[in-house]
Amino acid sequence: MEIDTDQIRKRYSELMPKYQNLAINLKQALELFLHNAGISYLSIDHRVKDIDSFIDKISRKKYTNPFDQVEDICGLRIVCYYTSDLEKICDIIKKEFNIIESADKEHVLRPDQFGYRSYHFIVKTKGSWLNAPNYRGLENLTAEIQVRTVLMHAWAEIEHKLAYKKKIDIPDQFQRKFAMIAAKLEETDQQFEQLRVDSEEYRKYLITNADKADGVFDSTLPLNLDNLQAFLGYYFRNQKTAGMQATRSLLEELIMWGITMKQLVESYQKVKPFLPQIEEEDFGGEKLGRSMYQQGMARLILDLTDDGYFTRHDTTRHLDQSQHKPLPHVEIARKWRKRIREE
Repeated sequence: MEIDTDQIRKRYSELMPKYQNLAINLKQALELFLHNAGISYLSIDHRVKDIDSFIDKISRKKYTNPFDQVEDICGLRIVCYYTSDLEKICDIIKKEFNIIESADKEHVLRPDQFGYRSYHFIVKTKGSWLNAPNYRGLENLTAEIQVRTVLMHAWAEIEHKLAYKKKIDIPDQFQRKFAMIAAKLEETDQQFEQLRVDSEEYRKYLITNADKADGVFDSTLPLNLDNLQAFLGYYFRNQKTAGMQATRSLLEELIMWGITMKQLVESYQKVKPFLPQIEEEDFGGEKLGRSMYQQGMARLILDLTDDGYFTRHDTTRHLDQSQHKPLPHVEIARKWRKRIREE
């Protein structure tokens, strides 16, 4: 059956703004869902299929009712870091959307097939979403959501670049090499996941040891990312964390100023008796945990106890650019430095 491309193009141009609106709104929704779940990710991309790709697909598939049969006009892709996050993200999608169709592309591969590995969902928004003005008129539109790890994404992008979709596409002399690369990527994904688990277990071990040592963190440890995060998690467990990127930024700052784990532990022990008073006098009795992240607490105790750190580190961090005066936390540190010295 010959397709009327002119009519399809006209209808497509009419629907395009709706699909663009759907793509943008679903991206924002997914960002919020993952943020609330505490799941870090590399990217969430969205796109609306261009008209030529749409026509090419309906020609290849011989679709007779293309606007109902093509379900991936709107597409989104979530690229995460770890395999353990795949299931979490998939569970969120299943909970928050109406699932029309889903597929685990890894599990549908035969043993002799190569790894186009990702999770695919065809979804519609739930009826309750239509109460929001930005979702009105989008209730009948479908979208495809793909979920991959970074390495799954790397494989898919290179596979696409090489144009190898099936085993039969690959020349015999390249098939063994192709299979080896796929196996290595899968193994590396598993190793990264194990490294994440081992890192978390190591930090828990350090915290348990500190509990056994009368509440004093091991000050002989070298200053590195895991040890610093364990220190923050132990002494500032009631504070929220700004995440590992913020801890890495703090680590770089501490290394720049020559701060050791011993200095960090000693600074905390010196300041600990004053923290309830600081909360009472300068935060209106509100816990510091509601006002400062763990990383900020580490900077505060150093501001209170280390003269070099307080006077030498980047003072632009302390300036309110609109008022050209020190931020409140710096004024608090200046006041309490005097009290701590006096006592």
